[in-house]
Amino acid sequence: MQDAPKITRRQALAVAAPLFLTVPLRSQSAQEQGRQLVQKALQALGGEAFLNLHDQVASGRAYSFYNASVRGLARITVYDRFEPMRPDAPADWLPVSRREVYTEKGDYYSLFRNGKGWEVTYQGARPLPADVMEKYRLGVQRDFLYFLRYRRDEKGLYYYSPGMEIVDNVPTDVIEITDYDGETIKVYVRQSDGLPHMGLYTRRDPKTRIPYEEKTIWSKYKPSGDGATLPWNIRKERDGEEIYEQFAGEMKVNQNFENDVFDLPRGVKELPPDV
Repeated sequence: MQDAPKITRRQALAVAAPLFLTVPLRSQSAQEQGRQLVQKALQALGGEAFLNLHDQVASGRAYSFYNASVRGLARITVYDRFEPMRPDAPADWLPVSRREVYTEKGDYYSLFRNGKGWEVTYQGARPLPADVMEKYRLGVQRDFLYFLRYRRDEKGLYYYSPGMEIVDNVPTDVIEITDYDGETIKVYVRQSDGLPHMGLYTRRDPKTRIPYEEKTIWSKYKPSGDGATLPWNIRKERDGEEIYEQFAGEMKVNQNFENDVFDLPRGVKELPPDV
């Protein structure tokens, strides 16, 4: 019996090299695909027109839920303002402000201004509890539309696309975005047009350390002025349970609101925070 031919070290490396190279090539492809899907989503929303929005106002209806039952129904008008990022701003500062008005008279609303928040009624303005504001700031920073406006150029971002997935009977491409601190948001963009369909992230309760999955679903996209396409319906879930849903009947952008829209009323009584 003849001895098996010997394989030289060079021949072995030549055979093994393609096997070793397949992993990084696939990883690089998945990373590049993730980046391309983010860019595709941005273009679907209007590209520069979306990025150049400095305010918007949506009016319609909103529902809040508790234990799968409707807890509240309100006519709502939501004012949003988008400001340039300030590199010297304190850690709790945000470049966005929001005013959610719950009555036709406008005498009951929530105000979120650059990372601080109040509940305003006929009695006065009461600061929102610290835990509520922490959830609000975290939710804003993990929101994909916020990410497109303010976080795309952060250092240390890692993009990855694990493939496609059917969500609510909608074929989507999945994007995972991990930041420098190891926090990950997952986004599902529609294969048909690249528009964001769902975003989710996991947060931990600061007291119990129990993880919660926070989910946002965007739908009913429409051209909303100045070249931007925006979602008119927004649904939020926590651990699979619906907690909030907003239906816009009208939306306008770049209205150049007066500053007092996002300021507390002059002379308003400042109430102590809830304890």
